[in-house]
Amino acid sequence: MTHPDDIARIGDALQDSLGGQVRVNADPFSGIRVMAISPAFAGLTPRARRERIEAVVPDADIVRYDLLTPEEAAFIELEDLDAVPVADQLPLWPEALANGRAAAITVHFPSEDYGTLPSPVVSTFYSLRGGVGRSTALAHAARVIAGQGLTVLCIDMDLEAPGLASLFDVEDDVTEGIGVVPLLAKAEMTGEIGALDEHVMRVTEEVGLFLLPAGCPGPEYARLLSHLDPTAWYGQDEVNPLRLLVEAVSKLAERPDVVLIDSRTGISPLAAPLLFDVSDINVIAFYPHPQARTGTQALTRALLAASSRRSTEENRLTPEVRFIVSPVPATPEVRELYAERAQDWIREWLSVARNTSGGSAFGALEEIVQVVGYQETLAASDSVMRVQGADDFNVVADWITGLVEPRDALGEHEEEKYAEPSKEQVLASLQFAGETAENQEWNELHDTFLSTSDVDRALDLDTVVVIGRKGTGKTAVFRKLAETPTAVVVTSPPGLDTHRSWTPDADVYELLEEELQTKGLEWRQVWPVLIGLAIHQNLPGAPQPTWAEAPIGHAAGGSEYLKTDLLNDVRALLSVPQAPLLVGEWLQDIDSSLTADHVLLFDALDTGFGNTERSRRRRNEGVAGLLTVVGALGPQLRRLKFKVLLREDIWREVSVPNKSHLSARSARLSWSNKTDYLRIAIKQAWRSAAFKQLVTARLNKPGFRLEDTPVEYWPEEFVRNAWVILASERVSGGRTAYTDNWVWSRLADANGDHAPRALAQMMTVAVSLERGFEAGNRYSRSIIRPRALVESLDEVSSSALDALQRDEFPELDPLLAQLRRIGSTPFPAEQLEDASPDLVRLARDVGLLEAVSGPRDKTERYRVPEVYRKALSMTRKGQL
Repeated sequence: MTHPDDIARIGDALQDSLGGQVRVNADPFSGIRVMAISPAFAGLTPRARRERIEAVVPDADIVRYDLLTPEEAAFIELEDLDAVPVADQLPLWPEALANGRAAAITVHFPSEDYGTLPSPVVSTFYSLRGGVGRSTALAHAARVIAGQGLTVLCIDMDLEAPGLASLFDVEDDVTEGIGVVPLLAKAEMTGEIGALDEHVMRVTEEVGLFLLPAGCPGPEYARLLSHLDPTAWYGQDEVNPLRLLVEAVSKLAERPDVVLIDSRTGISPLAAPLLFDVSDINVIAFYPHPQARTGTQALTRALLAASSRRSTEENRLTPEVRFIVSPVPATPEVRELYAERAQDWIREWLSVARNTSGGSAFGALEEIVQVVGYQETLAASDSVMRVQGADDFNVVADWITGLVEPRDALGEHEEEKYAEPSKEQVLASLQFAGETAENQEWNELHDTFLSTSDVDRALDLDTVVVIGRKGTGKTAVFRKLAETPTAVVVTSPPGLDTHRSWTPDADVYELLEEELQTKGLEWRQVWPVLIGLAIHQNLPGAPQPTWAEAPIGHAAGGSEYLKTDLLNDVRALLSVPQAPLLVGEWLQDIDSSLTADHVLLFDALDTGFGNTERSRRRRNEGVAGLLTVVGALGPQLRRLKFKVLLREDIWREVSVPNKSHLSARSARLSWSNKTDYLRIAIKQAWRSAAFKQLVTARLNKPGFRLEDTPVEYWPEEFVRNAWVILASERVSGGRTAYTDNWVWSRLADANGDHAPRALAQMMTVAVSLERGFEAGNRYSRSIIRPRALVESLDEVSSSALDALQRDEFPELDPLLAQLRRIGSTPFPAEQLEDASPDLVRLARDVGLLEAVSGPRDKTERYRVPEVYRKALSMTRKGQL
C-alpha cells in the first residue's frame, strides 16, 4: 500500500506540471490511481498522456489513468475526483482478495445466533492446491448426509478436470449434451437455464444421493467450456448463468436439502463466485505445508469479507468457513504435529474476524477444523461407493446439515383431529427435577424415577453393592428401596425421612474408631453390632442378644433412641471376649426369626464419615470392614439382604478379601446408554399435561398409544422424536451436531459417565432461558431452542464442579486452583509435574481429567471435559 505522504508528493508534482484538476488516490488493490483534467493533454494520444505523467513521477506505481482535456471531460460523466476508490463488492478474485486485506473484518454467519437456512444449503469444497482429498471429502460427506435421510445433490464444478462421476461410479452414464457446461453455455446464449431434471443422475437407489456432472469431456465439451466467461456474469445488467443454475436446483422434482459443489483448484475464474457468492458454507481443504500457508490465508480472509447471495441490504450474511487438514501422516505423533501447525495457522488467519457485537467471531478451532489422516483404503479406492467406515467425514457432514432448516416440530400438523396445546402452555407447565435426590419430595421422586436395566439390577435384592458417581442416582435407588415396609436402614444421608436420631454420622464413626482401638478390634467386627441395633429400631420384636446384661435398643434418657444410646449399646455388646462371634450368631438368630426378606440399606458412606484427611482414611477402613462383613456373613443369612450404595472411587480404593465375588453381585449406575439418558428428560417433561398432549398428538400411531405405555418402554424412535419436539434436532454454530449428541457429549465427565442430575439441571435452566427468549423472539421449531441449551451449560458446569469440590472431594482444591491458572484444555502433562500425583490420580478416577497418551503409552496431555471446563474458566485449545 502506497504511503499517504508519497501520494501527496506525487499529486503536488503532477499539479505543478499539468495544472487543471489532479487527484491521486490509493487503489484498493495495489498501487495508485491518477485522475487529471488538464489542457496539457490536448492533441496527445492516450499513450502520450501516460508518458507525460510517467516523466513527471517515474517511480510511481500507477495502475489506473483517467486523463482528459477539459473539453473531453464536459461530455463524460466522471467519478468524483475527491472520492477515495473502494473495492467493488463483486465475487471475483481481485475484489475478494483486496477486501480480505482489512485489519479487522466484521462477519455475520448464519450460525452466529444458532440459526439455520431454508433448503437447499449450498456448500463449496475448495482447495488452493490439488492432492488434498477435496473431492473425496465431498463424496464421503454426501454419502453420510444422504444416509441421514436428507436429499443431496452434488455438482461437479471442476470443469477443467471433472471427476465426481468417476468417484460415484457413474461415469459411464454421463452422455454428451448433459451436465453443467452445456447448461451454463446455453444460459449465456439465451438467458435461460432450462430444466435440470434431465441432466441430474441418481447415484444410488438406496438413499437420496444425486449428481449433476460437469459433462462428457470431448470436442464439443471443450468448445463450450472455452466460451464460458464467469467474470462477465457479474457485469451490470448481465445474465448470470451461475445464479440461474442455483435457482433452478430448487425446481428439481427431487428437491435437494443440500447442494455440494466440487470447485476447481487455484485462482480459477469460476471458483471465485462459487466461494464468494453462491455458497452458504465453504469447506477449505489444505495440507499444512509452508507452500499452502500464504495463499490459504489470503483466501480465508477473502471469505470472511464476502457476502453470500442470501444477503440483503439490512442483513449481510457471511458464508460459513470450515477447514479439512488432509491427508496428514497416520502416525499419532506426526499427525499431532501437523494438526497443531494447522491450528496455529488458522488461528492467525481468523484473528481479524469480529462478530456483530465486536467480539471474536470464532470459539474453539476444534469445532471448525477436521484433521484427516492418510488412509490407504481411501487412497487406493477407485470409488467412494465401495469404501466403508470413512468416519472422519461424519464431522464434515454435520457442519453442513447443521445449517439445514429443521422441520417445524410445532407448526401445522396434518392430523387436524387432535387438539394441540400452544407452546406457551407447554413451556409454562414444564418442570424438571434439578434438585438432588435428598432434596426431592417423595411424590416428585416417584414421578421422575426412571427404570433402566442398570437401575433394575441395582434394585434387585441379589445385588449387594450399587456403585456410581454422585448424581448418577444412587440415593434415588436408596429412597426407592427404603419406602418398602421390609427395608432396614442402617446408614442414611442426613435430611431424609430415613435418617433417625440414632443414625451414625462422622462423630459416631470417630468415637467408634476410638472404641475399636481400645479393645483391639476391627471395623468388620463392629458393623454386625450396628446392623443388629438398626434391626431392633425397625423390628422391635426381633430376638435380643443373649449375652447382654440388659435389653438393648432402648432410650436411656427419654422416649427417643439417640446416638449416645447407640454408642452405649455398641460398647456393651462388644465388652465380652467372644463378642465378634456372638454378634454373628445373634444376626443369624434374627434372620431365622423372619418370615419375609428384609433389605439392609447402607448409604451416605462417603461424606458421612467427614471430609478431613483422617476422616477419609477412617472411611476407607470402615467401608472395607463393611464389605468384608457382606462377603463373609451375607451368604449365611437367608432373609436379611445387604444393599450397600458406594461412590465409585471408594469402591476402587478399598481392599477387601474376595472382592471379585462382590463385583459379580454389583450394579454400576453410569448411564452409558444415550437413549436411556434422554428418557430422563422425557419422563420428567411427561409430568406436564400440555407436553403429554402435544407429544401424543404428534407421535401416537395406530396400535401404539404413548400415554398407555411407560416412558421406560418406548421404542428408541419415539424417544428420539419426543426429544426433537422438546429440544429441537440440531445445534448449529461451530461443530454443528444433533442436540442429543451435543447434550450427551457436553454432560459427560472424562470417564464418559453421565449424571441424570446434570441433565435435569440443564433442562431446568434451559426452560427458564427459553421463557425469556420467547417473550422477545418467538421460536416454533421446538419447545426449547438450541440456544437455550447452549447457554445453560455455564450454570450446569458451575453446579457440577461445586458438587465435585464441596460435596465429594474438597481435597481437590489445590489441583482445581492449578487448572484455573493453566487456563486452557487440553494442556501438556508437564504443567502438572509439580502437582501431587495422588491428586492427579484422584482427578482422573473421578472424571475431572482425561489422560491423552502419546507414543509408548506415555501421558502427553490432559483434557478437562466440558461439564467442568466452563466452571474452571478454561478455554479450549485453539479458542480465539
